Amino acid sequence: MKNPTLVKVTILFCSMMTVMAGATIAPSLPEMKAAFPDNPAADTLVKLILTIPGLFIALSAPFSGWVIDRFGRIKLLVAMLFLYALAGTSGLYLNTLFEIMIGRMFLGVAVGGIMTIAVALIGDYFQGDERQKLLGIQAGIMSLSATVFISAGGGLADLGWRYPFYIYGLAVLAIPMVLLFLKEPPKQVSENSETSSKIGIPKIAWTVYIVSFLGMSVFYMMPVQIPFFIQSVDSSISNSAVGLSLALCMLVAGLVSFNYQKIKNKLTHYQIYGISFVIMGLGYLAVSQSNSYLMVFPGMTIAGAGAGLVLPNSNLCLVTIAAPEVRGRALGLLTTFIFLGQFMSPLMFQPIVNITSIGDTFMYLSFAMVLVAGISLLRNRRLVTN
Repeated sequence: MKNPTLVKVTILFCSMMTVMAGATIAPSLPEMKAAFPDNPAADTLVKLILTIPGLFIALSAPFSGWVIDRFGRIKLLVAMLFLYALAGTSGLYLNTLFEIMIGRMFLGVAVGGIMTIAVALIGDYFQGDERQKLLGIQAGIMSLSATVFISAGGGLADLGWRYPFYIYGLAVLAIPMVLLFLKEPPKQVSENSETSSKIGIPKIAWTVYIVSFLGMSVFYMMPVQIPFFIQSVDSSISNSAVGLSLALCMLVAGLVSFNYQKIKNKLTHYQIYGISFVIMGLGYLAVSQSNSYLMVFPGMTIAGAGAGLVLPNSNLCLVTIAAPEVRGRALGLLTTFIFLGQFMSPLMFQPIVNITSIGDTFMYLSFAMVLVAGISLLRNRRLVTN
């Protein structure tokens, strides 16, 4: 590795693309719905347009993981970045909700490949404390970039609901960086393994997958429901102001992620999961009791602090326990569960919203998260040794 700094910058820049997949257009959802008044299903469809990439990330990521384990990382990364730029900007010129949804499906395929490859490259290039630190930085950069992209998306949404789709064109800039600074890592073989064909994904990985699914499905309540919740308490609030509230949540999540290594040195993986869900639960309880725009901020800040630990915790655990020969597949499945949770979030919780209200749904979820946290803390043990 000739220049580790440029390698890290390139991987982190590619990682930023994964956050843009959904969050960038979140502030424009109410205006997008208003643009299709003749569509009786517009309320549900615009929320699915936000989250439909999650389903196709979930479907495609295991295949991407298999491909990179068999044929390498870099060529597929370049192809996925090109697809990302093409599919991401398709919302600028497509004219029906169905067409926009098709474009978002291809965007999901691209994100599934990019996210899996980015984490796999960190596992390939770096070891020990450096790997642990970089995974925390990666999660932090993703959250902080979401702060920028959501804020920019909110400002652009005030000009028109199509304008936030321009931001996806940034993926074009990542392609020359990948070609210049990233090299295909050599094939690795696990120590003490007789044949690579006998190596599989560890069973304990399924605990990580399930917890990550729950964490993402609950966390994604914010970009999906908060724009509508804020409008319900104050209809005069602008799209940019909604974007600011979401950006604050992502900012706090990023700051917490940057400190993941320090936290991990003192706590086990189960303890980190448990604390994350407790904090998110407290944040959602505060959101549920809000009756003005400004009162939403404290709850979202608290929830963001809890969410900032989940992704680096899951990534580190899998990168550590998965053998190099199956690292791509293990991380591909993690990507699947994370974004399946993102896609399922409105489908899981919208019925509760319809029966009660958005505020009540946040309250019920806060109780559920504290329960999950209690289970994690009671089962406390180290998933891995480092």
